[in-house]
Amino acid sequence: MRILARPSIIALFTVVGTALLTVVSTVTAAITLAATALMVPGTGTPNANIVAGYLQNAENYYITPFNPACSTANNCDVQGIDYPAQFWPIPLAGWGGLTGKKWNVSTGEGIANLNTALRAVLPTATADDPVVVMGYSQGGNIVSRYKRTLANLTDEQKSALSFVMIGNTNRPNGGLFERLAYLGTVPILDATFGLPAPTNTGIETTDIAFQYDGVADFPLYPLNVLADLNAIFGFWYVHGTYLTPNAHDETDLPDGYTEAELEAAMADPKNQRTYGDTTYITIPTRTLPLVQPLLDIGYTTHTIAIMRPLVDLISPVLRVLIDTGYNRAMNPGIPAPFELAPLLNPISLAVNLVKAAGQGVQAAINDLTGRGNSTGTTTTTTEDSTGGGATPAVAAAAVTSSKSAATKTTATDEMTVTTKKRSEHADKKAVAAVSTSVAQTDSTDSAGAAGTDTQNSDQPTDKTDKKPAKKDRHHKNGATGKAVASTGATGSTATKSTGTHPHKHAHQAGKSQGAKAKKAA
Repeated sequence: MRILARPSIIALFTVVGTALLTVVSTVTAAITLAATALMVPGTGTPNANIVAGYLQNAENYYITPFNPACSTANNCDVQGIDYPAQFWPIPLAGWGGLTGKKWNVSTGEGIANLNTALRAVLPTATADDPVVVMGYSQGGNIVSRYKRTLANLTDEQKSALSFVMIGNTNRPNGGLFERLAYLGTVPILDATFGLPAPTNTGIETTDIAFQYDGVADFPLYPLNVLADLNAIFGFWYVHGTYLTPNAHDETDLPDGYTEAELEAAMADPKNQRTYGDTTYITIPTRTLPLVQPLLDIGYTTHTIAIMRPLVDLISPVLRVLIDTGYNRAMNPGIPAPFELAPLLNPISLAVNLVKAAGQGVQAAINDLTGRGNSTGTTTTTTEDSTGGGATPAVAAAAVTSSKSAATKTTATDEMTVTTKKRSEHADKKAVAAVSTSVAQTDSTDSAGAAGTDTQNSDQPTDKTDKKPAKKDRHHKNGATGKAVASTGATGSTATKSTGTHPHKHAHQAGKSQGAKAKKAA
């Protein structure tokens, strides 16, 4: 019996051992192959890992819709990249004030820390279990500059890597730091302007901005004072709320968007433009930031029944005038520093203003008669003077100068190269650590941008190799939710009313100055 039992026991242990080995191997593989997201937060948030809701919202709102492999269901590992996240000497809460670190020092440490984190995870990443690098505000500046150093990665490595930027200071057309590119590096401030996010690396990128965000969608023509003021209020009301609610800020998403509405707006092709390796998404802002204080006053003083019709009356005309501060026909991927003023077609502008005035009157009447018009959400539809269909007011009113888009881009790029030469020394320390990045790029990469800023002048407006798959993901993940009126990247606008959230406005009005400052992420 012993002789017969021994083989049976051995066989039993063999079966059990094999089963355990299979389970352990499966669990280990699942842990090892899970997608990873590296999130660089905005100014005032040096450690996103300890802010409840911050990384979770980044994943749910902006990462998963474009990178389904990185989701909570798939156990995506979302890591915050720590760095000072300060901007001397600005005295907003969390920004450091006179004791904070200067911009180039803060972003330089962020680049070094991001480089270390990416080197640790990229070697094991695959197209099915990728690495997503995300940057918000100052974090977008860091990610934009770091992306430039990865152009020499292999195709296999690039297929396992993607970027997402929100509220990006360095958005080529709209980012405040690119608008101020003529300044180069400001010595005492120790901040380098320019350095637009590259679009020629071959690494799939999504850049997302809310319309009129004063950091990512600043006017092109600064002489338009209304547009400037609207963007300043956009910084206050919009820029700091991309990832709300979280432990730092309990307000809703901008304009009272729900998560489903946000996803639908991002998936809407009307809000998307492609340039090189980057898809730009501009989310329509339904209430002008400039009129938001009036609504706040109305909710605080219980006079909203008066303020709402007033806001709806003036908003369409204000929107037409504000939009003349932008050139929505220009692709967001083309570097565009400040220009003096547009050449306007007075006839088209007058027609647009008359239409807008009529829409405002009708919206106010709807408010007063209880027909349910939504606060401040009426947008105008304008016709291009050339008969090309509905366009934003600036496109309808602007008279294109004799120089072509290519000539404009070339001139911009010449300026950008000059800016780069002035700022090379300022960025040398910031990107020193990047010289040993996964790409093992040569010493020219350690300058952060040396010789690479002119890539945008020759980039096509569409990319045919990897973009179709990406657009499929946009539609797949944005199928749900409420559609919103498009007033963003394509330049098309529609007359539409969508509901806002009164409790949001009241809550914002009651916040202290210190709490509001935290919104300036």
